[in-house]
Amino acid sequence: MSKTKNNPYLRGIVDTFLGVKLLLQSNIPHRNRLAVILLDSAFETACRAYLTYVSNVKLSDNHKHRDNLIKTVKSKLSQIDEDVWNNIEYYYTEIRCDFYHQSAGKTITDVTLLDYQDTIEFVINEAFNIKINQLVEAELVLLKKESTEVTVNSSSKYIPLHKLRDKLDKIIVSVNQVKPKSFDELNEFFKKEGDSLRLEKNDFTNIVARHSGSKKYFYYDKGLKVWDLSSIGKFKLSQLSGGNENGE
Repeated sequence: MSKTKNNPYLRGIVDTFLGVKLLLQSNIPHRNRLAVILLDSAFETACRAYLTYVSNVKLSDNHKHRDNLIKTVKSKLSQIDEDVWNNIEYYYTEIRCDFYHQSAGKTITDVTLLDYQDTIEFVINEAFNIKINQLVEAELVLLKKESTEVTVNSSSKYIPLHKLRDKLDKIIVSVNQVKPKSFDELNEFFKKEGDSLRLEKNDFTNIVARHSGSKKYFYYDKGLKVWDLSSIGKFKLSQLSGGNENGE
């Protein structure tokens, strides 16, 4: 991302907004409350970065106090209407401080949160002549790409069966390689790999089917009619890829 490479002080601001985006995509019950706190943190960080790196203001101990910090930023961004600053101050005094210091159980609506975020983004865009949402989206795309590459690489990495002692570990590796429809296909893979392990039908049922589901190692793809690794199974596979020769 060239904008943050050329202006490294934007890195932390973008990352905080990215954290807000990921948080809001989660199922955490009080995500809106936590997002408010993060947005306020991004705003104060942006204010200090703007004064230091854009306006060339040498920060003093006085700027450690929010009121003085905002007053200085306002003087430099005179094009921004007073209503915008009043909106930010309202959210800070009436909502953010309450969330941070007192009411861990409270939250706010999605609409209210969006209004606060839009206001913060507007000030940051004006201060740095950027579009913060575009930088965040670009970073999110990169993050997803890197995550996919890690998953693909860890899932496709070949692990010799002879380095594994545990039967379940061998089956995890084999299911990832074969995507079997039945235990016969796993046995063919064992034979091809020169491993002595062989499964009976009951073994396959007891091990694979029993360890299937959202919190287990395997799942059955009804569309393709094959067995594959679940997300937890792929994580276990990545551990085996980076573990010792005993697969521990």
